[in-house]
Amino acid sequence: MKRAYYIDNLRTTVIALVIMLHLAVTYSSLGRWYYNEQISHGFWGLMFFATFQMFTQAFSMGLMFLLAGYFTPASYDRKGFGRFVTDRFKRLGLPSLFYLFVITPFVCWVMVPAPEFIRGAATFGEFYRNYIISGGYKFLGVGPMWFAVALLAFSVFYALVRAVLPATGKSNPGDKRTTYAILAGLVVTVAAGAFLLRLVFPIGSIFSGMQLCYFSQYVILFAAGIFAYRGNYIERITPAMGRACLAAGLIAGTAGLIALKTAAGIYDFSALRIILNPPRGSFTGGATWPAISFAVLESFIAVAMSAGLSALFREKFNFSNTLTKRLSDSSFAVYMFHPPIIIGITLAMHAITFVPVAKWAIASIIAVPACFFLANRVLLKVPVLNRIL
Repeated sequence: MKRAYYIDNLRTTVIALVIMLHLAVTYSSLGRWYYNEQISHGFWGLMFFATFQMFTQAFSMGLMFLLAGYFTPASYDRKGFGRFVTDRFKRLGLPSLFYLFVITPFVCWVMVPAPEFIRGAATFGEFYRNYIISGGYKFLGVGPMWFAVALLAFSVFYALVRAVLPATGKSNPGDKRTTYAILAGLVVTVAAGAFLLRLVFPIGSIFSGMQLCYFSQYVILFAAGIFAYRGNYIERITPAMGRACLAAGLIAGTAGLIALKTAAGIYDFSALRIILNPPRGSFTGGATWPAISFAVLESFIAVAMSAGLSALFREKFNFSNTLTKRLSDSSFAVYMFHPPIIIGITLAMHAITFVPVAKWAIASIIAVPACFFLANRVLLKVPVLNRIL
């Protein structure tokens, strides 16, 4: 299989976006993160954070699962059931366990010893014992490595299916062009699944460290990545179609989020205020028009941005050089270790007085290259980390 360098570069870009997303949570306090700075926000600054975070959340991790699904069939074809499952556990399971048992305790005891993490423990030994007994606070300790845990589960399920059902070969790229109808069907499928899931797991709820409210997108886009590989569907997205999808995702998606929140009364432009805690059922879940509309809009953004960015990177960034290779080789280490790195940076910047959006921008400019540099030049030089990463 010829290496698709554009997918490596796209994955690197998405991970950089995830770092910026977590920095936005730090400075906006909109969402769960280890450390939140309590800064007063104006209406426009808070609106920027709310829109940026919701828009990025709508497609970033779904795109990661799509790309992971794209690489899965070829990996299984090369290795077979036993080697594939063993390799997945080494590459996904071991890093997740390391994060659960090493990184989270370090962050919660040394870096941000907040009462909700310490829980009255007088010593690290007491804290760690309570942490282990609680199952890593019921697996909240996996932090952003929930992605690796979920991907491991998806991969094992795929391997079990492949062990029973034979795979078909890749289709001829000229057989059929990816159409808007295919993408529209994907939007409807993801939205229907999200609506049904949120009847049981509303947005904001966490089950064993997982936000299951988003898993319709993750499961379906992972499966879409598998079919995209077998049918060459990413290669069949024309440049014009990719540009249209990207424009629709960026413009219509952003405008739709603002319009939907305004219609639901969360953005009040007349009083220039934002309702930070809207009534349950407005967006979180249930058979309400905001919940249904948001499920559809979120799914549209996920599919449009995934198709648009895939086509853009295939057309413009399908290359490899020393820099892109180092970034790609470091990407998983960056994803795994970025929390303590960006927490350290934001704690060091705590005394600096700027408006929150400016502070976020400065922190992003510092943190993104710092994470990749430390991953490539420090973390991957440690033998035990190099083996599991």
